[in-house]
Amino acid sequence: MPTTRMRRPLRRALFLVSVAALALLTFATASAQSGQPKGITDEARDMHTLYVFTLVMAVVVFVLVEAALVYAIVKFRKKNDVLPAQTHGSTIIEMIWTGIPVLIVISLFTYSFIVLRNVENDPNPAAVVIDVTGFQYQWEFAYHLDAKGANLDPDSPPTITQIGTAADEPILRIPVDEPIEFRLKSNDVIHSFYVRDFLYKLDVIPGRDNRFTVTAREEGTYIGQCAELCGLNHALMRFQIEVMSREKFNEWVASESAAASPAARVP
Repeated sequence: MPTTRMRRPLRRALFLVSVAALALLTFATASAQSGQPKGITDEARDMHTLYVFTLVMAVVVFVLVEAALVYAIVKFRKKNDVLPAQTHGSTIIEMIWTGIPVLIVISLFTYSFIVLRNVENDPNPAAVVIDVTGFQYQWEFAYHLDAKGANLDPDSPPTITQIGTAADEPILRIPVDEPIEFRLKSNDVIHSFYVRDFLYKLDVIPGRDNRFTVTAREEGTYIGQCAELCGLNHALMRFQIEVMSREKFNEWVASESAAASPAARVP
């Protein structure tokens, strides 16, 4: 039977493990909130929740494993030269250490699959379709819209086109609270369309039509860039995304459409 002298180191170890576990869990939660943005789209927030869930689960597993390890080290440390009772195999223990990881993997797989399905398959029709073309070393944004900002046939010629340069980064404008579809293509090499506050990155590959849909929920100006090393001036492939109200977006579309009309170019 354990003596008082034997219990003290065990209690001290368990106390230290508990304090460390609490500190680690607090740090992990804070890191999840500050280290990765929550994002400004519905899809980004789903991915952020999955990230926090995975991080917290990892911390819990780490704490439990380390606590069991410390407990075993203190509880069963060598006290004398007498060989302790030997145990060869335990069906219950083997079921536990096999069943728990299986349940964790199934939980992570199921949750990840649900989030991936929601992110990749937006059931709502896109309010705006934008063709994004990457080239060395900038971006071209083409909108299929009428003068009032309504979506046209995406296969028709674009009505508004913006081509960025190294000195003049383009601004990608989209309305808030509406699904926006981006269709990505490249004219030369592989690029990557990345917006930090979307928590999303998708490769822009020659000969392949990649696309995704997001619904932004917060107005503001955000930074985007190419996230694939595409050549010497890769770092110059930056752009901005301005999320605005539908009213402001319609005003911008009307202004751009008027400037692009043949009558507006007559001296």
